[in-house]
Amino acid sequence: MDIYQALRENVFKLVAFEEEEWKDFISYWRPVHIKKREYIIKEGQTEKYFYFVYRGVLRGYTTKDGDEISIGFTYDGDYSGAYDSFLAQQPSDFSMQAITDCELLRISYTDLMAMFDKYKSAERWGRIFNANILIGMARRQLEVRSFSAEERFERLATQSPHILQLVPQKYLASYLGMTPETFSRLRKKR
Repeated sequence: MDIYQALRENVFKLVAFEEEEWKDFISYWRPVHIKKREYIIKEGQTEKYFYFVYRGVLRGYTTKDGDEISIGFTYDGDYSGAYDSFLAQQPSDFSMQAITDCELLRISYTDLMAMFDKYKSAERWGRIFNANILIGMARRQLEVRSFSAEERFERLATQSPHILQLVPQKYLASYLGMTPETFSRLRKKR
């Protein structure tokens, strides 16, 4: 499956476009290749693009007192970027860095907003996407606030087992709010 077909399947899971609308919509997405350790955005920059990850893994992180704190990961079939910065067109509070070489599609803020205005199906897709983001954020907040370290690890290992193979242990430990040693101990217990 090529990169544009992968995006189509992902988008059509939420909203089916008319064929002419889809052709126009997809014409604004551009392929981008990012090498391991390169950034699509750094903390303090304003996100100009919204990304679809065809292949690869990216990590979102912020820095506090010189330490990197992982806040999320995106991989094949996900959307990526500093979405809050993208929507608000204000500086990002975090960076997005490639953990592996990545093949992405991206669309600019101006073009995506124009598509929302032009096509009801694009606007509906954006609305459903935003709702899904809010649901995910609420679930993540619940995990961080009320789950033990072991419960957070088990939930990650159960819901996204592939991530244990894709992402270095130190980044996963940071994401789960634990030391790499605790993460290693929990992984061995499993």
